[in-house]
Amino acid sequence: LDPPGTWCQNRALLERLASFEGRRFLEVGCGDGSISRVLCSRGYSGVGVDFSPTSLEAARRNLEPFVGASRYEVVASDFWDYAPPKPAFDLVFSMLVVEHIADDEAFVRKMAACVRPGGLVLVAVPGRRDCWGLEDETVGHLRRYDRSDLENLLVAAGLVDVGIWSVAVPTANVLRRLGNFLIARSRERAKLGRDSLEQIRDIPFKTTFPPIFRLVLNRWTMWPFGVLQRLFYRTELGVTLLGWGQSVGAER
Repeated sequence: LDPPGTWCQNRALLERLASFEGRRFLEVGCGDGSISRVLCSRGYSGVGVDFSPTSLEAARRNLEPFVGASRYEVVASDFWDYAPPKPAFDLVFSMLVVEHIADDEAFVRKMAACVRPGGLVLVAVPGRRDCWGLEDETVGHLRRYDRSDLENLLVAAGLVDVGIWSVAVPTANVLRRLGNFLIARSRERAKLGRDSLEQIRDIPFKTTFPPIFRLVLNRWTMWPFGVLQRLFYRTELGVTLLGWGQSVGAER
């Protein structure tokens, strides 16, 4: 099972896609492929792009059955250099990557260029500027986003029918404080340079969790938290935001 905050975030993603009719996706910054694997297990086919050798190796291993069945492709590339195939994808998404990009508007525009007209572009980003802390400095975040920031970004990138959810509330809010405390205790050991993308996902009690907790954390014990977060989707409380919009561009 994913760490609790990540589990809630991914559950919100699946809820948002529940009524989505497209079945072909591109994940930008696929990491170990865990989210891509969930989508493939639900009938999607897709492509994962990343340039971290460690992540690419893990993604190929985690999605081996789907790669072998020609339902998933792992691409070693910087997304700026990635040339999408034709026809365009139905869905292009990126989870907790945009906040590392200097020109986030150009990055989201590039994502929109990979999706068919009427297709969906979706991003997850750290929420609430007022929550900037050691976690952000440690993993090389350039910014956090308020709801209005993310909405403006998606609109500026040319997307329409924009929507935003505050996700993983209150789970991620509590764990963020605990993670920052643990980072503060070992800051010099944990700190990484901003030029390393190996840094992106290793935050105590957020993206990594002590193995002993897996004895009590499972889909059944986490289910109430997945339901609870729905009460906060429309609020300003999320330390993680899920935002999306539709492409209106011509077919490329």
